Amino acid sequence: MFKNTITSENTPDSHKAVIVSQVGGQLAEAANEDTSAEQLQILKDHFLWLLANDFYKDECSAEQVSDMESYLPADYANGYEDLPE
Repeated sequence: MFKNTITSENTPDSHKAVIVSQVGGQLAEAANEDTSAEQLQILKDHFLWLLANDFYKDECSAEQVSDMESYLPADYANGYEDLPE
């Protein structure tokens, strides 16, 4: 997965509020024991994508980042690649 594919150059700032406002609900859904394995994987993939994009990650609280990271492998960031130039 490429890092920082979402930037202020290609995405309006208004998208930050939309994405970040959903994190709390997504974390609650991930923690819910009734969430299916399939839906949990979708949430994990979304957390991985969000954390790869500083445009969104920087808008999240440290607690939100930590909570999202808790659903990912410890070395998740090793899978990120810089965009080719």
